[in-house]
Amino acid sequence: MREPVLTMVVAAVLRATCADAAGPTLSPGLYQVEVRISLPNVQDVAAPLVVNRCIVRADLESGRAFFVLSENPLKTCDLVDYEATADTAIYRIVCPGPNRGSAVGMFETATTAYRGTIKMNMGGKNMTMSEVQIGKRVGECETSPD
Repeated sequence: MREPVLTMVVAAVLRATCADAAGPTLSPGLYQVEVRISLPNVQDVAAPLVVNRCIVRADLESGRAFFVLSENPLKTCDLVDYEATADTAIYRIVCPGPNRGSAVGMFETATTAYRGTIKMNMGGKNMTMSEVQIGKRVGECETSPD
């Protein structure tokens, strides 16, 4: 009697673990992404940047699908500690040097859309800002996404 219950518990744990290990359910393809930069204590007056980008499976596996899109020095730094589940993706950005910048990205994902914020510290400049991204799938990439 105990073996079937134990088998069901183990199977449920394995399903949950495999689902989380699979990464985001976001589909590869062409995405239109609205990017907004916000600074603390500054009214948002700048128009959003709209970027069309092809997201391939490798981008989803590495976290690059959710990386910095604005013109920002952190764009050249390393993405580390990437973790993804079926509906979330989180990571850190770490820059080299004594006055290094850093960031934390947190995203919610669905099959054909994502939304998230990258909270950045510009290092020696003692400046913080956030990049908010809202992406929606608008079609297929011109080249194969896989």
